[in-house]
Amino acid sequence: MQCELTALPNELPVILLPMAETPRAALAICIRGGISRELQPGVAKLASRLLLKGTATRSAEALALELDARAIELREYALPDCQVLTATFLTRELPAVVELLADMLRSSTFDDFDKEREKLFGEINASLDLPADSAQDLLIRTLLDGNPYGHTGTRVLETLPGLEEAQVRTWFADGMQARAMNITLVGDFSAASVLPLLAEHFGGIPVEMSPVEIPPFIPLERDLVVTRPRADAQQAQIYQGWYSAPLGSPAQPALAVMNTVLGAGGLSSRLFVELRDKQGLAYSVRSSYTPLRLTGEFIISIGTSPENIARARAGFTEQLTRLQQEPITQEELLFAKGKLAGTFILAHETTTQHCLDMAISQINGMGADYSERLLERMQAVTIADVQAAAQSIVSPSVTAIVAREDALPENG
Repeated sequence: MQCELTALPNELPVILLPMAETPRAALAICIRGGISRELQPGVAKLASRLLLKGTATRSAEALALELDARAIELREYALPDCQVLTATFLTRELPAVVELLADMLRSSTFDDFDKEREKLFGEINASLDLPADSAQDLLIRTLLDGNPYGHTGTRVLETLPGLEEAQVRTWFADGMQARAMNITLVGDFSAASVLPLLAEHFGGIPVEMSPVEIPPFIPLERDLVVTRPRADAQQAQIYQGWYSAPLGSPAQPALAVMNTVLGAGGLSSRLFVELRDKQGLAYSVRSSYTPLRLTGEFIISIGTSPENIARARAGFTEQLTRLQQEPITQEELLFAKGKLAGTFILAHETTTQHCLDMAISQINGMGADYSERLLERMQAVTIADVQAAAQSIVSPSVTAIVAREDALPENG
């Protein structure tokens, strides 16, 4: 679909995608940086949550009542490279939604700071009770150590008790710069009526106060194996991760296809067929590729019996090496492309999905239509491209293992 990119008088980018006769519209406010610009782990998550706790003119209770009365759904996201506030609503509520979101950005009280900090603490602990989440946390905090990308749940738990409301307020205020934001609207509207409304409520945001500083990313230099004993673990959770191509890299399309063939393609993927069906090693096994602005993460994970840890790790190496040394089949290539095309369609069924995708792509410097262009590039990937993508997954890697202490490898 063809969107329009324009800007308010204060240079705040606006992305408009009119969709006639759509009953529900979506509006997103996106702020560059997200977790990647925080110095203290947890600041971005707390700031996002506190936006929903009332403003100078609306208490938290009044805000909740208004949202219910107008059937407005608000969501907040603290993502690695950006922070997003979205609203999904009936088209007739557009003026009210614009005023409401502007009020939240300008004058949120950040009430219930201590309560929200305590709730976040409890939610993270509950997540880390799951061995798979614990293993993923251990992997990411090690692979991305020294960078905010590595601010996992355990990192947040370490700093959360010492975080103060003033730190969170300052962090959020520093991101309120028109050039470091965007507004995205999808629904049944006319640009001529919407732009004056947006200018009225968001035109006062300063163009720029200071550059949004993003800490540099410095990779590890050697392979690491890290472990975390869990006395109650019935399975062993093994996560192995490598650095890979960042968002916007020429290699991104081929890596997405390669990942689908290896472990993200469901029951037909190689890891599932080889390690689960043929060898009986896995309760669950998959791979994932996550491109970020400064780097990418390629991860293989498995849940297996503790006695199978060594065999599972060898299976990771065997299947990745096979992709690096042997071309995939034409059938595998076509399946992966079809899977990715289907995933794209499912991820763009609603106005909210369209809105989020365009907002995040634009704020990350890729352009609002990046997902569509990426899909076209993925459809053009060749067998040789997939092999080259697999060959780009090289040391260093981090292997994180969560299991009973007696099952953990002594020396990696």
